[in-house]
Amino acid sequence: MRMIRLGIVDFDSSHAVEFTKRFNHVGVDSDQCVDGARVVSGCPGTSTMSPERIAPHSQQLQDYGVTLVDEPTDMIGQIDGVLVLSLCGDVHLERVRPFLTAGVPAYVDKPFTCSLSAAREIVRLADESGISVFSASAMRFAEEVLEFQRRTADYGPVVGAMSYGPAYRMTGNPGLFHYGIHPTELLFAVMGPGCGEVTSLLTETAEVVTGHWRDDRVGTLRGLLQGATRYGAIAFCERAVVPIHVSARYAYRNLCREIVRTFETGTAGLTADVMLETVAFIEATLSSETADGRVVSLN
Repeated sequence: MRMIRLGIVDFDSSHAVEFTKRFNHVGVDSDQCVDGARVVSGCPGTSTMSPERIAPHSQQLQDYGVTLVDEPTDMIGQIDGVLVLSLCGDVHLERVRPFLTAGVPAYVDKPFTCSLSAAREIVRLADESGISVFSASAMRFAEEVLEFQRRTADYGPVVGAMSYGPAYRMTGNPGLFHYGIHPTELLFAVMGPGCGEVTSLLTETAEVVTGHWRDDRVGTLRGLLQGATRYGAIAFCERAVVPIHVSARYAYRNLCREIVRTFETGTAGLTADVMLETVAFIEATLSSETADGRVVSLN
């Protein structure tokens, strides 16, 4: 099977280094390595959120055999797939547009975007070019989440769930679009799509979101802002209450495997509807938060 040549756009996230380690089999244990793709090129880019990371990450990627270019479009024709890893979700549409237009399949790092309109435009561009675009939190692919999904026949249908995880905020990725993207996607990984409306309560210690699914199920997210933090979920199933204690140990590896599978098959690891619903969910939580917790429907 041919080696997929990958390019990276923007180096202000630790993912630029962590993904390259796994694809290029350098600096990680053998059980973390991912076959089938190699990062061959990258554009350091610019950043409003963490510009101080760009220089050291650039040096590390060069040490890992990555050729640096001045402009993202310099990689077109030299790569088979692009990883848009900008920390700020607001720039993802701008960064990925030339690649989708040129027919280069893309992975867009979390958050997919910080607006539903931008997310829809990315999906439209990919559909227009007939190529795949994929975005997800690595927590969707943690071993414990995958094991739960493999065993759903044992537990019976999910009738409700609660997810939790750190939800620290940062200017540039509002609300749950920053760290809160992880417990958000954990909730959807357990519940599946179909949320119709949300309410959100924000205090100094936590953000608590209640989602009402269209089939009358309820999912709750607790974004941790103070105290001890870890990722996890509780699935309330027909025949069991299942705690899911999530470890990040193999989350990057499994996500990178899913990226390779997506680029090999042309079928994205998540459907467009699921990726769009995640963005719509967080947009709705922001609207609810600013309206004193009123119920807000997803667009």
